[in-house]
Amino acid sequence: MGYRLDTAPQKVNFEDALLDKMEVVVDTQLPLSVFFDLQLQMGSEDPKQMRDACVLFGEKVLMSWDVQDDTGNPIEASGKGFMSLPMTLAMEILTAWANAAGKAGKVQGISQNGISQSVAELTPTATQ
Repeated sequence: MGYRLDTAPQKVNFEDALLDKMEVVVDTQLPLSVFFDLQLQMGSEDPKQMRDACVLFGEKVLMSWDVQDDTGNPIEASGKGFMSLPMTLAMEILTAWANAAGKAGKVQGISQNGISQSVAELTPTATQ
């Protein structure tokens, strides 16, 4: 039996206490292709690529949320739903996800640049 890849849902935390009441759940186990596509597209100055990154985020990263429109109707947790948010809220969610993704790597013993800790750091020595 091989190693099974699974999703890893995680609620993101916001620095703003008002936003932290919002329940936004993301997948922290993204395929590298999605991670790099998001990085490249978000880092671009091309509005179309940045738009595509937001749609990709909504389709591949965003798992669920409790966001409602101004009439109280739920907004679908999808690319289309993410694109319907005000820019400031969308940026807050992206920032919170990026912070969560960075912490997830550290917890698993992987640095933010994707390199594992050295064997020396993980191996106890006689002086420890």
